[in-house]
Amino acid sequence: MYRQNQIRRTLRSAKGRARLERLLDRKSSRAELTRRVCKAFGFRDARGRLQQASCTAALRELHAAGLIHLPPPRRRGGGGRPRRLGQAVPLPTGVPDRVDRVAGLRLVLVETADQRQLWTEMVAREHPRGAACHAGHQLRYLIGSTHGWLGAVGFAAPAQHLAARDAWIGWDRETRERHLHRVLGLSRFLIRTPCRNLASKALGLCLRGVGRDFEKRYGYRPLLVETFVDLSRHGGASLRAANWRLVGETAGRGRRARPGAAPVGAKSIYMYALDRKWRRLLGVPAPVSVPLGPADGLDRESWAENEFGSAPLGDKRLTRRLVASAAVQAEQPGSSFFAAAQGRGALVSGYYRMIEHPDENAVNPENILAAHRQRTLRRMQGQEVALCIQDGSDLNFATRPGCKGLGKISKNRNSSGTLGLHMHTTLVVNGDGLPLGVPRIEYDAPTGAAEKNKPPEERKTQRWVRGLRDCSELAAGLDGTRVVSVMDREGDFFELFSVWRQLGNVDLLVRAKHDRKLGDESPKLFDKVRGEPVRQRLEIHVERSSARNSAHGQKPKGGRETRDAPVALRWCAVDLPPTTGKGKPVRLTLVHVSEEEEPADGGEALEWFLLTTLPVASCKEALQVLEWYRLRWRIEDWHKVLKSGCEVEEIAHRTAERLKRAVTVNAVIAWRLAAMTLLGRETPELPAEVMFSDIEIGVLSDFAADRKLPEPLDLGT
Repeated sequence: MYRQNQIRRTLRSAKGRARLERLLDRKSSRAELTRRVCKAFGFRDARGRLQQASCTAALRELHAAGLIHLPPPRRRGGGGRPRRLGQAVPLPTGVPDRVDRVAGLRLVLVETADQRQLWTEMVAREHPRGAACHAGHQLRYLIGSTHGWLGAVGFAAPAQHLAARDAWIGWDRETRERHLHRVLGLSRFLIRTPCRNLASKALGLCLRGVGRDFEKRYGYRPLLVETFVDLSRHGGASLRAANWRLVGETAGRGRRARPGAAPVGAKSIYMYALDRKWRRLLGVPAPVSVPLGPADGLDRESWAENEFGSAPLGDKRLTRRLVASAAVQAEQPGSSFFAAAQGRGALVSGYYRMIEHPDENAVNPENILAAHRQRTLRRMQGQEVALCIQDGSDLNFATRPGCKGLGKISKNRNSSGTLGLHMHTTLVVNGDGLPLGVPRIEYDAPTGAAEKNKPPEERKTQRWVRGLRDCSELAAGLDGTRVVSVMDREGDFFELFSVWRQLGNVDLLVRAKHDRKLGDESPKLFDKVRGEPVRQRLEIHVERSSARNSAHGQKPKGGRETRDAPVALRWCAVDLPPTTGKGKPVRLTLVHVSEEEEPADGGEALEWFLLTTLPVASCKEALQVLEWYRLRWRIEDWHKVLKSGCEVEEIAHRTAERLKRAVTVNAVIAWRLAAMTLLGRETPELPAEVMFSDIEIGVLSDFAADRKLPEPLDLGT
């Protein structure tokens, strides 16, 4: 593997400077001197070409520091200015409002002089930072279409020193200097016309091809891409849509800051992995952190600081308000914040300033959850298996008709629609069903438009795909933990299984919805497994469920009472065919459980078809799949705590963005309540000090004594 030459370090060393003095010749031009130094020191790139640009920059630094004396430059003025076209590039015409309707969308790698001038002219005139002559390796792209040039993208060398990036990667100075060339900087990104999802589509096209194009030009592949987002201008929505990861903020000094220079303002740092094995290829270990148990850090005094204390809200005061607000709200979940704060004016005003903060790019659900997400990852590290359960739930805000930004979550025959938000979440539980955290929440304000009329990126199925990719991102930071993405029937579509095949580091467990054809001569999916012999008979405990009326495309469903259902267990391997007929089938195992007799109460017989990538070669493995799927109900319990316990549908803010912030805080509170409840049931031997303060333990002890309970409570005193 090609390793970057340490040109600056080599020339600055005592040995290098002594050797350099022997090569200096005042009669030679600087260009001739640079070529001579490159040859003498062996400064060549992966293609064997002399690294003259980097060497020239290092020599100039030494000259400016007075360590060497270079011959005077023979050419003055005009250097460093990129050549331009000389006239404005015509704007595209007739561009539709959605990217899937753009005709002839294509990405053009800039290779010719004419293309370079075209790119430079657009960026110089229309990009907020203009065009610049970046040092080092770089690639440029034009975004073309039948309508005209839609934009431009530029990649260049990364920042030399970046604390948050370097901490996220986990490399020290030596490793960074050896491998920094494997990081590429997204230096310019210009979209010239409004068009929904054009930015994320263009980024996706670039990221799929930049590694190949870079290797073709420079002889090696980059592994990571970095970029910066000015929170005062942009929110990074297109980056998040393209699966970039927010890793921290810059110091705000600027790329080429000099001592005493005015700060340029902090920017958010986003990273994108071009190769899933980038850590191993860069020679850095997986992040090392002390694993947490499900109960660690949930005590009353410290839980809010643990789960929110490092939230990157752009201002430490906002983070402190978030911690204080969450702690107060958790004392009286379901109450208004004013009631929970018991009239403490400073606390109440601080909470509302945070919730109503105008910067939606800093104070948003993703940043509010950031610290909790990292704690969730640490809790996952200590488990043999982590089940990432995805599900959606509607939040009904019908009593908030004046609230801005709400969507239509349901529409009955005689109504125009119920106002609310759709919330798609991932709840992580361990193999025993103990909640480990809520690492991801995605909100949507449905418009009521038919799915077929939406662009692919906005369809409901993509929520599940984004959730699966996020599950894979969590798994990339784990070692020794099996991560399983668990979904109900809405997750049964071929694209999801196709994406799983690309990811490769998570397992899938999805309840099948569609009875697919498996081939012209083969039985359909459900009949195939029904025809398998019964491997085992067992009983499944079925929880009670309430009846559901018809709403928002869902069929009405009758309720059922709690019972133990006798079922038969079967399984078989299946090759799931692609929906469009194009592509390769996906090999899965179909686990089937069915209640072969009608229930005594006249309800619907239980029958589950579970598609999984987990190995199933024995009854024990099949029963494990069944047990893990049954734990999917944990997210339903969490939804109940969130809605009934925390009463988030009663929150009365005036915009959807404020509601999202408040609901996100309550989501973590609801997770803690659910975790405490289950920990009390599943691990009664857990010391009371883990959850309760000394005062609370004393109150409970007095309560138990007054009630004269037949068996004394073990409260850890």
